[in-house]
Amino acid sequence: MEEKSKRQTNSDFNWSLDNGEQTVRIQTLSRARRAFTLIELLVVIAIIAILAAILFPVFAQAREAARKTSCLSNLKQWGTAAMMYVQDYDELFPMSIYPASIGGTRRAFTTFDAILPYSKNSGIVQCPSEPQALDWVAVLGSAPPAGCFGGGLGQSTGNYRYISYNANYAVFQEGNPNPYFGGGGDAVLSLAALPRPADTTIIYDGQLQCTFTSPIARPGQPPRHQEGVSVSYADGHAKYQKARRRTDGNWVVAGGPYDGRLELWGVVRDNGTVGQFP
Repeated sequence: MEEKSKRQTNSDFNWSLDNGEQTVRIQTLSRARRAFTLIELLVVIAIIAILAAILFPVFAQAREAARKTSCLSNLKQWGTAAMMYVQDYDELFPMSIYPASIGGTRRAFTTFDAILPYSKNSGIVQCPSEPQALDWVAVLGSAPPAGCFGGGLGQSTGNYRYISYNANYAVFQEGNPNPYFGGGGDAVLSLAALPRPADTTIIYDGQLQCTFTSPIARPGQPPRHQEGVSVSYADGHAKYQKARRRTDGNWVVAGGPYDGRLELWGVVRDNGTVGQFP
């Protein structure tokens, strides 16, 4: 039998026919691998940088939205606890601050201490966006001229240290008599005395000052939550309140009875004005 041989070759396989018997031999050809050029690497890096510039702000906004939701939940819980207190005390709101002897030591007992047995959670007075906004222990101080009061009001009760929220001290009055106010002070307020409880705040995001002013933001800085603050009202509900930037760089309330104000302080009257008393 005449020897026959035929070979067919392409770029991928090598086929051989030998003595009438078919033998298939597959040989994978190695292809030369080439490295990325500098221009290609720079293009990839540029694309990654563009994607990062687009996505990072989105992620930051998503995180802040989550913190805003958590903050609003804090104030909703605190507002509910405050309503429970009011119902237990003949519809009277607690005093803002007064001295109490605890363990033989003079302590500054505040609205936050009064509400704590109802909320059962000292952590809800801390906003996740700024959990250490106010160091209450440092504010009280231990000796002059430390803190805002140099120890003159006594020590903290120890129930909490950091606070992120301002109480509306037109609702939480000092009470009469109150030793902190020379034996005087304004009488505590009742829920029935509020003409518009659904519009009157009781607690909100802010920065308590030594002068007891309580702006919604530090001078020249925006509020904590995407140009707004979380607020709880005297009827127990809570909501997000937008703010706006004034020409002087400070942020004020945008809309509602407190529109244009640096703080959400005061009682909303029947005619829509806001003041220290109903």
